[in-house]
Amino acid sequence: MSAFENSVLQALQSIQARLSAIEASIGIKSAGAAPEEAAAAPQHPGLIAYDAYANQYLPPFIAAVEKLGGEDLKAAGKIIQETFTEMRGVLELAANCKEPPQAQLREVLTPMFTKMQSLSPLLKRNEWERHMKTLTEGIGALNWVTVKPTPREFIESFIGGSDYWANNIRKEFRTTNPDQIAFCDTFKALLVNLMAFVKANYAPGLNWSPRGVTVQEYKNAPKAAAPAPAAAPAAAPAPVVAAAAASADAVKADLFSALNKEGSVTSGLKKVTKDMQTWRAEYKADGSAPEPKKVVAPTRAANNEVKGPAKLEFQAAASKWLVENQNSPVDVPINDKKETVYIFGCNGATINITGKCKSVVVDSCKRTTVYVDNAMASVEVVNCQRMNIHVRDTVAAVAIDKTDGIVVHLPKSSLHTDIVASKSSEMNVSFPDANDDIIERPIPEQYVHRVKGTTVTAEVSDLYH
Repeated sequence: MSAFENSVLQALQSIQARLSAIEASIGIKSAGAAPEEAAAAPQHPGLIAYDAYANQYLPPFIAAVEKLGGEDLKAAGKIIQETFTEMRGVLELAANCKEPPQAQLREVLTPMFTKMQSLSPLLKRNEWERHMKTLTEGIGALNWVTVKPTPREFIESFIGGSDYWANNIRKEFRTTNPDQIAFCDTFKALLVNLMAFVKANYAPGLNWSPRGVTVQEYKNAPKAAAPAPAAAPAAAPAPVVAAAAASADAVKADLFSALNKEGSVTSGLKKVTKDMQTWRAEYKADGSAPEPKKVVAPTRAANNEVKGPAKLEFQAAASKWLVENQNSPVDVPINDKKETVYIFGCNGATINITGKCKSVVVDSCKRTTVYVDNAMASVEVVNCQRMNIHVRDTVAAVAIDKTDGIVVHLPKSSLHTDIVASKSSEMNVSFPDANDDIIERPIPEQYVHRVKGTTVTAEVSDLYH
């Protein structure tokens, strides 16, 4: 072996020793140490985040359900656990598949929707009625997988409805039964952190893989892909070089195999901070780090802050309920169908109107959910943001004016409701179809106007077809 080959071999051996030390320090096995072990295929970041979320918040809720007991409640806990498993399956398909056509998408989502609907038969007039209502109101948040472009706000609307019934449980058992409080708190944490997970990973909605395979191809493919074969060592050189050159080639193969790991080799190295950079003013020759500047978190107003004192009163002379500046659940019991309800300046509240009333006006409210049993005239929403209107029985009309962000939830008994909208945006209506599956459709904001003779026509834009 020539002197040049000797020097190259020594240099490669030195580099290999250093890389081996780095790998040992950060827990990476050398490429030549176990060639039979193939690295697992990288997992979608959304699935990794979902597993971390579900493993942290789902088990405490299931444990709270099991501790309370009750056959129906245990069955409901099992259904919710299975529903979250089905949701993960949908996320896995989205990470690996192209977005399917609408008809096939319905088939993909059917198992999850079926699980959610199986909660309804468990709702009975017994000691677990409020618990079941808490769960049935909240589990609808999992429909976020069908919502674009703002699924986070969609989830938030269900948290308010669920928390209304949970607060009734809290009021009764706050000082007597901590297990009941744990049930309420763990379920709310499950939904609140679902909202945070969606905001961090699927803010514009569930995104499918544009370069993925079809759903059917993915389902038919074997789940565990064959590992990629390890890189073969370089071929032995001509007999002139002999055994020493062969060992040099083996060292080179190990070196290049290690370098092909890209960022994993250097992931354990220390970061060069500003105080280590000699050309910066922060550099200190003695090696001591400068004191970090104290970062003062900016003060932020509470999300449910209101501008005035809370008011809930009934004016008998005008047959009118006044609900003002509320930021928590409020009950409004209607005793006469001539009574009206005026809701003003609420933020993050849940207003529950029970009974048959004449009309409801919601003015200058934010992130508020309103439940209405029956309104003979109309429900008007004016100057509001991020609203949810739930109709339990029937309402003649819903008027929306100068409102940004609203979802009107109609039952099958109120599909005749007229919805009149002006100067508003981000409007949706949610209602059951012929199979009692809840669907959500946008209320058009854009129209095409044409002059025909002496009249001007208005047609809904093609965006909504």
